[in-house]
Amino acid sequence: MTAALDLDWLTAHTGRPGPWELRPLTGGNSNETCLLTCADASYVLRRPPPHALSASAHSVSREHRLLTALADTEVAAPRPIALSEDPPFLVMEHVPDAVSITSELPGTYGPRDLTRLADEVVDALAAVHRVDWRAAGLGDFGRPERFLERQVPRWYRQWQSIARRPLPMLDRVATWLTDNRPDDGEPALLHGDFHLDNCLFSAREPRLLAVIDWEMATIGDPLLDLGLLLAFWGEREHPGMPAIQAVSRLPGAPPREHLLARYREATGRGVEAIGYYQCLALFKLAAIVEAAWSQYLAGELNTPYAAALEHDVPALLDEAAAAAGIL
Repeated sequence: MTAALDLDWLTAHTGRPGPWELRPLTGGNSNETCLLTCADASYVLRRPPPHALSASAHSVSREHRLLTALADTEVAAPRPIALSEDPPFLVMEHVPDAVSITSELPGTYGPRDLTRLADEVVDALAAVHRVDWRAAGLGDFGRPERFLERQVPRWYRQWQSIARRPLPMLDRVATWLTDNRPDDGEPALLHGDFHLDNCLFSAREPRLLAVIDWEMATIGDPLLDLGLLLAFWGEREHPGMPAIQAVSRLPGAPPREHLLARYREATGRGVEAIGYYQCLALFKLAAIVEAAWSQYLAGELNTPYAAALEHDVPALLDEAAAAAGIL
């Protein structure tokens, strides 16, 4: 794994002599995440996957810029260490004592900790949306003007560029989103893929340590982040990607209304149109990950995740329609 990396570069940029070992932590269509270790230190290395869904969605230089901007804010994010442009990869701090929570709570947690976990996630999201992005040097990081107006055409074109099957519900949801679009809220920093699975928690207590996977971040309407978090929270009639936030379906988990009220209190933003943002978040996700299903059909990507998209993408669109009230 280390053969593709310049070991002298690593030593020069970290101050550690090595020897280096690189071990994959995750794969799939997000940026690859690896644990980079030497005798007395550990880091996380991020790089684009072999089969990227789109070049813009896997820019490690963009992620490095954002993490640098967040380093002096209240946002819980890993600190960047170094950036390589060729080959592209990002080295960041390794958060110690951290676990990713998906379907089960750590053994040190109790059932009542589900509410605290939910509160930690909402508070972390609120902190992202409160960042003074202009003061942080992110004034040109996105295009907040007419943000919502651009979303449906953008992600519909993304789907059209890779489509290998008809998705009638995608057209129906796109029409509803266009016809029912609310006014844009005050622009803020968006994570772009915010849910429990992209948060790291302490292994000892329900305390959020870091929000990770920032490659989709931009400036725009922050309720799109909240829409995705809520869309995957709790019981759903038509499960698509059922593993995401599966812990939120355990007995004792607070309902969506609890998360919504806490976010409103933390940010002061109106959330009356949250159903629209849930629908838009699921529509966007379906359009993006359908590319992985196309790669699976072409024999370019052979993973259980990609294979499951045959049914998961239509299920996501059914959930989007349910959030819109048109199913």
